[in-house]
Amino acid sequence: MKSISSSESTDSPFDQIKQIDTDGAEYWLARELMPILGYQQWRQFEDAISRAIAACENIGIESEKHFLRLPAKSTGGRPRDDFKLSRYGCYLTAMNGDSRKPEIAAAQNYFAVKTREAELAPQSQELLSQLLSKIEQQNRVIQEQGQAISQLQAQVQTLLPPSSDFTPPGWDAEVWRSLPAQDKRHFKFLSRRRGFRPSQQGQIEPLALPSVSTDQMKQKQRDEVAQLVGEVSPQEKQQLQAAKLQALREFWSQAPEEDQKNMPF
Repeated sequence: MKSISSSESTDSPFDQIKQIDTDGAEYWLARELMPILGYQQWRQFEDAISRAIAACENIGIESEKHFLRLPAKSTGGRPRDDFKLSRYGCYLTAMNGDSRKPEIAAAQNYFAVKTREAELAPQSQELLSQLLSKIEQQNRVIQEQGQAISQLQAQVQTLLPPSSDFTPPGWDAEVWRSLPAQDKRHFKFLSRRRGFRPSQQGQIEPLALPSVSTDQMKQKQRDEVAQLVGEVSPQEKQQLQAAKLQALREFWSQAPEEDQKNMPF
């Protein structure tokens, strides 16, 4: 009886004799169910089945769906009748069996639980589908929020001033350390705001920019101006000087007469 009452056990005798038809529906044969319910004679067990069929019809349910009489089979002696019972048919048979038998009480409990589980299975499946759908939606929201947070973090990092030891990508460490502080600030800005890299993409070895400081560039400009001035002829210099004096005279001519007396030329 303990093996019968354990409805959750995979070793239950009801599970051992359960069969599946071509449509995928489970059923039990009455001849195999009879000894498990504590009956020794088919006549007595058939009476319980008859009462179960009557109860089924009295509540408006087609008994043929749950109690299918099978053709009598001959085993060398008298032909043996049999029934193909559904789970609900087994439950009604147990309910209309001899309640004094402990096997009947255990069967009532087993088939009542299994029938209720079958009734709740579609609802549970629907609830599970809804739960999975909600989880999928939440995962999408979490993924979108993660992407938004990543973008926000990238924007914040762009707005924050770079650390003093920050080296833009693509720079040779030795070349970077040799740059003046003002040049470092300039190239940090270009790297963070414009994505500037001092090397070409796809090359194995990065090509760093030459380490030319701002002071060196200014000196180069002064040298170029001095060179241009040195190339001017003496006559052009005199003409330039005369033009400067004429411009000064025109400027002083617009001043008051008392100030024109103090004109230095």
